[in-house]
Amino acid sequence: METDLAPETAAFLAALAQGPGLSFREMTVEQVRQAVRGMGGIFDAPPDLGVLAEDVEVALDRREIPVRMYSPPVCRDEGPVILFMHGGGWVACDIESHDSFCRFLARYSQLRVVSVGYRLAPETPFPGAIDDVMGVARWLSDGRSPFGAVNGMILSGDSAGGGLAAGLAYQDDAARLDIKALLLFYPALDLTHRAPSHREFAKGFMLEAADVSYFVDHYVPDIERRSDKGCSPLAAFDPARTPPVAILTCSHDVLRDEGRAFVAACRAGGVPSKHVEASGYIHGIITFRKAMPSGVDYIKNTIDGVLSLID
Repeated sequence: METDLAPETAAFLAALAQGPGLSFREMTVEQVRQAVRGMGGIFDAPPDLGVLAEDVEVALDRREIPVRMYSPPVCRDEGPVILFMHGGGWVACDIESHDSFCRFLARYSQLRVVSVGYRLAPETPFPGAIDDVMGVARWLSDGRSPFGAVNGMILSGDSAGGGLAAGLAYQDDAARLDIKALLLFYPALDLTHRAPSHREFAKGFMLEAADVSYFVDHYVPDIERRSDKGCSPLAAFDPARTPPVAILTCSHDVLRDEGRAFVAACRAGGVPSKHVEASGYIHGIITFRKAMPSGVDYIKNTIDGVLSLID
């Protein structure tokens, strides 16, 4: 292991070990969704009710996508909007599971945030989620949201949502969105390859390598489609289509090396980038802020990084 676990991480993993010991791959989809909701309720920080929130339904083709729009008490003049895509392996989570973090993100960045409740797998496999977030991004970019005209957007997300954010930047009509930057938290960026961190942290660090395979199988059951730029932006990396990037990786995370490789590709391709690695921490820390408060500084440093890229 490259670094020792932070004390709070070790305590968190010890607490998980006292539970039933089931991995996500051993659960039904509904059990996974219930387990993730329960973890957030126990381990995440309480929501900041000083950040205003408004729920809206975005009408797309034959479907409506729920979004939650956040306005911080103090907002940067003419700043972009952060379009946020939640994690959960494309199978679990929603705008409720990431409500506390989005409030934190809005207040700390002093930017408005729009959180997207895209459709989940296996009921809606790839490319359903990327289609949903693109539809919401167009709605926001076209000035049809309650925010009205916006000064571009930062695409953001954690884990699976981080992959959606990066994949969205690679879509054919992404240029019309005026993407200022990517803000990625331990993103899933390559569904075609298992990097060394998948083996190094295969078991015992909350998200296990076999769990990743479980989620990917539900999201993109057609193996041939896993190289699509919408779900594997690292495999399809193109510096000409990649906006400035701020990325948080965690030292003890199966997805760590995907994030590191994306940063390396950005630097080799001349794409401005900021990289923060949370030493001693595991996957999921943005929604474990109550259990791991010392990890919050890494999150803040990553947000500071994206703000420096757009200033």
